[in-house]
Amino acid sequence: MRLLIDGYNLMFESTSVDQRLDGKNALRAARGRLMDLLLEWIEEESRSQTMIVFDAKKAPPGLPDRYEHHGIRIVFARDWDSADELIQTEIRRHPTPKLLTVVSSDHMIHKKANARGATVLDSQVWLDRQIAARARRFRDSSAACNAQEESMADEKGDGPSKQKALDVEEKAHWLKEFGY
Repeated sequence: MRLLIDGYNLMFESTSVDQRLDGKNALRAARGRLMDLLLEWIEEESRSQTMIVFDAKKAPPGLPDRYEHHGIRIVFARDWDSADELIQTEIRRHPTPKLLTVVSSDHMIHKKANARGATVLDSQVWLDRQIAARARRFRDSSAACNAQEESMADEKGDGPSKQKALDVEEKAHWLKEFGY
């Protein structure tokens, strides 16, 4: 595992709980929105190295205590006093904690992760980085798309660089035509 996420901690930073729904349904809907965001933010090849831990004495109805969602391991801390306790145990058990990134705003988790040499990111900081990375990817893909369109326009003769070449040729033609 390379990414260990404090589920409800991140969820409350990243999504809102729909106040129109009752408690269990509101949490289920917010967890679903969080999982959708994680699928956007975590590259497919990294998902199998990701675990998200939620507080829960029992998994929500219809869900096992542990399962995978598009490669991301989801764990409900059923046999633990809290998700924090399970996360701290996972940090302690990790064979190479220097390769582990822990996402939580809980200061006790920060302390345990730092003591093991893991990278620790506050939930809001991690979210900000994901949003910034997504914006960069969007800008880069837009720039690449624009460059491709310009290249195609150049090949057709409508692009700016082809237009400049035509202007030079046209200028030479008219200079010759007028005896220069």
